[in-house]
Amino acid sequence: MKKEEYSPKRNYKERYDLIRHPERIRSSDVIEGLFDDLSYFESPDPSLIAARGSINGIDCIILGQEKRRKGKDSQATGMLTSKGFGFTLDMLDKAEKKSLPVVSFIDTFGGDTSMESELGGQSFLISDCISRFCAVETFTVSYVIGEGGSGGALALQVADRSFMLENALYSVIAPESCSRIIFHKRLAAGENIEDTLKDSLDVLRPGAEHIEEIGMIDGILPEPPNGAHSDYDFTINTIRSSLTGVMKEWVSLRKSVKNIKKKKVIKDLLKKRRKKVLSYGEFADTFFKMSFRKTKKNVHNGIKIIDVEREDFHTQLLIKVHMEKEGIDETELFECEKEWDVEKNIFRVAGGCGFVSYKKYIDNFYACPKCGKGEYLCVAEQIDKICDKDTFLEIEGDLTIEKLIGSERYNFGKYKESLKKLKGKTFSKEALVTGTAKINGRNVVLVISDIKFFGGSFGAVFGEKFKRAVDFSVKNKYPFISICASGGARMNEGPMALAQMAKMNMSLLDLKREGILYLSVITGPTTGGAYASYVTQGDVIIGEKGALVEFAGPRVVTGAGFHVDRDIVCTDKLFETKKIQYLVNRKALRGILSYSVGFFYDIKFPKTRKNTGRISDFRKHLK
Repeated sequence: MKKEEYSPKRNYKERYDLIRHPERIRSSDVIEGLFDDLSYFESPDPSLIAARGSINGIDCIILGQEKRRKGKDSQATGMLTSKGFGFTLDMLDKAEKKSLPVVSFIDTFGGDTSMESELGGQSFLISDCISRFCAVETFTVSYVIGEGGSGGALALQVADRSFMLENALYSVIAPESCSRIIFHKRLAAGENIEDTLKDSLDVLRPGAEHIEEIGMIDGILPEPPNGAHSDYDFTINTIRSSLTGVMKEWVSLRKSVKNIKKKKVIKDLLKKRRKKVLSYGEFADTFFKMSFRKTKKNVHNGIKIIDVEREDFHTQLLIKVHMEKEGIDETELFECEKEWDVEKNIFRVAGGCGFVSYKKYIDNFYACPKCGKGEYLCVAEQIDKICDKDTFLEIEGDLTIEKLIGSERYNFGKYKESLKKLKGKTFSKEALVTGTAKINGRNVVLVISDIKFFGGSFGAVFGEKFKRAVDFSVKNKYPFISICASGGARMNEGPMALAQMAKMNMSLLDLKREGILYLSVITGPTTGGAYASYVTQGDVIIGEKGALVEFAGPRVVTGAGFHVDRDIVCTDKLFETKKIQYLVNRKALRGILSYSVGFFYDIKFPKTRKNTGRISDFRKHLK
């Protein structure tokens, strides 16, 4: 049945002003007005409400993201911390165990970007929440009542039934952060950030009508004429009418079958949920294609090389003392310096190693063998780094945004022009290259994000290519390897890009259920939605030494008023805090992958796997 087209009453900026109104209705107001017999759990995060209550006699687990509002005391920040996301996972376990439906209310600026949350595994836990909501064996309902900020919102929003208030907004990134990234020149010229917000919102297209079109929500709920802040009772009654309706469906479904068939009800529920999420971005081209394309080599210019013999006597003396101390024989050296420039987004976590052998630098695929500081690698170099020679065959190399159903909603204006300009300049036709290859003669499926294509960011095509690669892996029982260097979700595609986080995580559940090994490799930079979705779902996670890895990029974090500790936002710290299993130089990566792939083929893996979560849970080390 085709949905009626919704006509918005206000533009994005007018809706933004309403959701930022100091008296906007909050999750706590809605929860208090909707549910009977409320009892609250002790949430470790003031921005997360967790409770048990009933509506029309139906017991529910209730989760709410909370912002402060005028006239109500609260310690909430509107941004869940790592503790909040961790507690959400505990609540989902409780709901599943007791067969209670889960109702969540979304209203957040986004995930917390503090260094404390980084250390707490923010991105890992957001990704886990998305996957858990995709797979939890109970009925789920979600409501976006105010602001749906990026992965912080998505972590609690994926549901069997989902709705949005008409003035609510759901965005791939906060409009202020969007302005800091794409309008930084205007801000540097002295323009007030408030004056750029309308343009940022037009880029992001966060309205409910767009979210419904993607399929992320099932309906749009009316607000009072002057906005939800003007009549709380109206808003609460609107949500009550919606919630009681969907709950009746669920209760009726469970009562209509005998106890012996209740497992089938859950199975059918999960099947429909899976289909819904995997449909976030559908393509006209469903024909599978495999091809061999010659990869283009990268040219690394501007590398600071020193020829000792050409330096003056005093400098030669100092360098040779250093060489003797370090045991370096070659006279051609690479100078490893510290670099830190937030505005240019040049961010080397380690560095400052002094002079290292240029030969060893090249041998380590253009990276310092001590700290990992190095050049960004193109797709061809990533393939050469780990695969047997001439074994890579590309899958779906011609899938582009033109084949997306409804592509005119995304492929237009400056974005369309930018995509055209990239044609022929990179190996990829999108920011993800997928294919099959061999490592020590063993077949693998390989997906590589291309940092040269829109900073490795993902949108609808990226998500679909990822899903199809997983499907191929499942069909052929090949281990699945991802190599990530990505800026996260692509702002140009708005919520469609955000939706791919759920789509990729949902597809990985298929992989894991089939007992297929997933190896995730983090290279620099890995930030945003990539880090908070598929990257952190690896059965084995490998970090290249010294790589930047952060929930939000340095410019966004510092722009929001937070300090960035470069010793925290790196793969070295992930390894130290037991979030990843290996920390390697680039040259050593092939050996680790070869060992893991060989282990998969040599040891009999189960045909099905019940536990689809991360094999090694770092949370036990935090307690």
